[in-house]
Amino acid sequence: MKKLVLIGEAADAIRDAVGPSVDAVIANGMDEAVAAAWIAADPGDVVLLSPACASFDMFKGYAHRGEVFQAAVGKVTKRKRRTR
Repeated sequence: MKKLVLIGEAADAIRDAVGPSVDAVIANGMDEAVAAAWIAADPGDVVLLSPACASFDMFKGYAHRGEVFQAAVGKVTKRKRRTR
């Protein structure tokens, strides 16, 4: 794993749990999280949405979370790749 991008109310606890050996950042929402992952990714890398906790504080359910993720990916892939 190259980078862990966290969102939601459990983000701080997850970052603390994984410790300093993992490059973890906290994003303010899905758009920011996907943008951070896009910048960190190299061509050929996989960016994976892997929910670790319930996210009813941000989404209506798992389907809504997936739709928001897909929309965020659509936004960043339309832009020219930025360098780190």
